[in-house]
Amino acid sequence: MTWFRQKAGNNSQLVQAGTVNNNYGISVQDAEHICLRLIEERFASHSQEAYQTAKERFEEFAFNYLKALMEKSPQAIENLSDPGIQSSILAAEEGFAKSGDTNLGEILVEMLVKRTSEASREVRQLALDEAISTAQKLAPKHLDALSVLFLFRRVQIGTPTLPQFFQSMRALVDPVAASFASFSDSDAQYLEATGCAVRTVGSVSWPYGMKDKYPGYFHKGVIREETPAVAEILENASNPDGLFVPSLHDADMIRVNAVTKDEARELAVSTGLESESLANLVSSYPLSDQEITDILAREIPALSPVMERWSAVGLDSLDTSLTGIAIGHANFKRVAGSAFNAEIDIWIN
Repeated sequence: MTWFRQKAGNNSQLVQAGTVNNNYGISVQDAEHICLRLIEERFASHSQEAYQTAKERFEEFAFNYLKALMEKSPQAIENLSDPGIQSSILAAEEGFAKSGDTNLGEILVEMLVKRTSEASREVRQLALDEAISTAQKLAPKHLDALSVLFLFRRVQIGTPTLPQFFQSMRALVDPVAASFASFSDSDAQYLEATGCAVRTVGSVSWPYGMKDKYPGYFHKGVIREETPAVAEILENASNPDGLFVPSLHDADMIRVNAVTKDEARELAVSTGLESESLANLVSSYPLSDQEITDILAREIPALSPVMERWSAVGLDSLDTSLTGIAIGHANFKRVAGSAFNAEIDIWIN
């Protein structure tokens, strides 16, 4: 989103634009009043200078929040009368008021707009509430690390070709990788301490994660005549055409015509094969870890420092919690723009 320095208030651009006229019971002018009066309850006892700075930041945040709300979910404005949502608004406004960091502001707005649309006390609402309170406790490198961890553990990139896959990965990794130069094991422990990450039983490297999620892209290939499983599949398939294609890494070899194991299962069923027959083959014969590392470093240069420090700082044994998912997702929305347009509902439902 684009962050505006415009401030909310009776003469703000939101009111002047006529958006006070809607059919949702609460006008934008009412909404601005709700957002701005909260400052009296929290900062009135502060020094005059601190109060004035906080007031200006509150007004700036309120403008950006209400603008985004009216663009993305205008009907949700009627929920601003709910005490729970007002509490979330106050938490987000207070977080921005403390720092004035517009990057944090964008993340808080993204989550707060979604929270405003959640009227039921369900997991997504609770996770967003926690994420709004927690995001303001994180440094920029923590936000970026959560996005990378979220991408690695939770996001499945659906692209029809390997070059498009690398293009999507670059669009997501490039904006968040630079801060890894200063990321330490203490930072990883802090993510766990704040409830953004959880410790896993085992550790997962980047090469393993890539060949597990995208086995078709990182398949070494097999020689048709030397692989009995291929002959058996071709013999039993009702329509063997299109089951195999040339390997992406050796034109003299072949691979299953699928990127993921789920795609391989669907392809098998469509041709009358046992569902796991192609899935087993696509996940066999992967490239070596070093080969995968070299390919990723060459095609996604920004990923190199991430892979180099991944195990050293302990991120290989962490996964994102629901709080971390919400924050990592919102940070991607901020930095990746149109390259990341998936809604949080996919991961928190």
